Amino acid sequence: MKFPRPCHIFLLLLVFQVGLGHGLSTSCADISAPLTFSLSNISYKKIEQYPTMATVPNSTQLVFTVVNNANGVSTGCSPQNVEVNGQWGDDSHYWYKCVDRSLEVNGDNVSVSTSAHVIWDEWQLSVNQSWSCGDQSTVRHISTTTLTPSCQEITGAFQYINECTAPDMESPATVQ
Repeated sequence: MKFPRPCHIFLLLLVFQVGLGHGLSTSCADISAPLTFSLSNISYKKIEQYPTMATVPNSTQLVFTVVNNANGVSTGCSPQNVEVNGQWGDDSHYWYKCVDRSLEVNGDNVSVSTSAHVIWDEWQLSVNQSWSCGDQSTVRHISTTTLTPSCQEITGAFQYINECTAPDMESPATVQ
């Protein structure tokens, strides 16, 4: 039996789509092996007001986008520390919450939680991402890297500003 040419294309598309449908089913095992986190759009800003002009608290903030290359989840993070009464907050053990996302695993929609830890003076950044695999245990990927920023300092009559950017990078992840 000979099909007209448009039918060949339709049949080819139908077979292609059916074949793809089976490959798109994400299982927990498929996305649990750590790969890397892609870090991009990394920028940093520190603003200090001179004491006589301090109308807003001194602050430092790091903003970046992170993609877990094992599960494809992309999210944004913006850790920020603030100086209060002349003292910077001790966030040496604090994990800043990033934007929560969701992921389909084994046919279920699960929440993906991402957080970041920064050691400001060392430019060290850690990313922690976790999700549940249904009735199975929680999967947690973590990565730590040192940023290599380029900075520009601006000193004005009433404030000091340090603005930095760091190049996009891949950071190896491990399971914890």
